[in-house]
Amino acid sequence: MHTKAFSLIEIIFTIAIISILAIVAIPKLQNTLTKADIIKIKGDITLIRDGLIKYKNKQILANDTTSLVSLEEDDSLLFGKILKYPIIASNFHHTRSWEKISNNSYKVWLTTDQFLEFSYDSTNYTFDCDKNNQLCNEYNQ
Repeated sequence: MHTKAFSLIEIIFTIAIISILAIVAIPKLQNTLTKADIIKIKGDITLIRDGLIKYKNKQILANDTTSLVSLEEDDSLLFGKILKYPIIASNFHHTRSWEKISNNSYKVWLTTDQFLEFSYDSTNYTFDCDKNNQLCNEYNQ
């Protein structure tokens, strides 16, 4: 009775090829995830700013001069007054999570130790971060 099996050399070559592929693929996957996080955060910022513009335009059309003092009714659902689907606030500092700091200040976490801080100006309906911060300039594009 003769059975077929893999030789030790075939197994070593297979493991070597899989290892080489993993070494090449893992950094590219990490880079892709990072780009996806950046796109998601930029999208959130754009939605917030668009929501503010729509709210301001509604106020102008209705001839209503009251300003929007707060962007949410509930601190756990951020930007609920201007977004159809509010952003869920997080107390954990993980990528793409938003946190309310004060009535008009917010943080978005880029990584577990990097964040951008945004301020809402209720008189001008603007939502901006510190223009002197290099990361702020990158995310405002």
